[in-house]
Amino acid sequence: MNTSNSGAPSTLPAAQGVRPEEAPPPRPVRDWRPSSARLRTPRWPGGAQCVVLLTVNFDADSVDLHECSEANLYGRFSYGRYGMRAGLERLLDAFAATGTRATFFVPGLDAERQRQQIDAVLAGGHEIAARGYAFEDFSRLAERERETLEKAHAALGKATGHAPIGFRAPRGLVSPSTLEHLAALGYAYDASFEDDDWPYMVDAGNDRSVVELPAFEPLRDSTFYEPRHSHIRVAKVWREEFDAQYAEGALVTLSIHPRGDYGSGRPPRARVVQEFIEHAASRPGVRFMTCAELAAWWRVHQPDTMEPLPPG
Repeated sequence: MNTSNSGAPSTLPAAQGVRPEEAPPPRPVRDWRPSSARLRTPRWPGGAQCVVLLTVNFDADSVDLHECSEANLYGRFSYGRYGMRAGLERLLDAFAATGTRATFFVPGLDAERQRQQIDAVLAGGHEIAARGYAFEDFSRLAERERETLEKAHAALGKATGHAPIGFRAPRGLVSPSTLEHLAALGYAYDASFEDDDWPYMVDAGNDRSVVELPAFEPLRDSTFYEPRHSHIRVAKVWREEFDAQYAEGALVTLSIHPRGDYGSGRPPRARVVQEFIEHAASRPGVRFMTCAELAAWWRVHQPDTMEPLPPG
């Protein structure tokens, strides 16, 4: 007799080959309310209207060595060299001219090979954070992931004199275990995701957590320069993006590179960066912070934004 429409509750059979006691535990339930609904007042330090993070993906030889050998880091594969010889200095000049400080995400290999440039970044009062060792795809490292993070961690600590507390994965590629590894190594924040307009916290287990500082593809220079769009278009899009985020009181994360191909190191592109900063600074209630500064404030003042780890 078919009782499917009788109104009585039905019992579904267990999946074949899986006993109830072997079923995986249920995942923690994420609070799906909009992030803004979980924020305490003030939303930002000092009651600011919005916070701007200036971030630089250092990406030099570590990128080009995936396509060529050490002996061929010239000619076609010299864009990373350009960033270290010319582009980085222009970006540092733009930050100095606007009185702002940035967070530089540096692969460990580049920190070892570009010590003078690292010293220049530190001399400007900027933060240096981690970006893997040799521009790895962290979604594919499997059992080598923790070892790679530790190697990069040690390289940056040696180059800068202190351990990094922030991380951004190359091309945003992470594994389900990345945040847990970062938390175990003492990292305070990650800046790899693109899934929100506000920061939030991630429960990494074992009484550890990581603050997530989302980035935005339209505010990343490589989005436009890799397909060879004009710097004039970039300036227009960036201004529009900032104005919209500012109106909502949301986070603004600019992500740039000193490279000569898809980065902002060339003169007209560096000028766009400086003009973006000047435009943002002209608005009332804008606060520029490093990633470490914002993560430290968020952890104390916005605990209601805690979420479980993303599903693996």
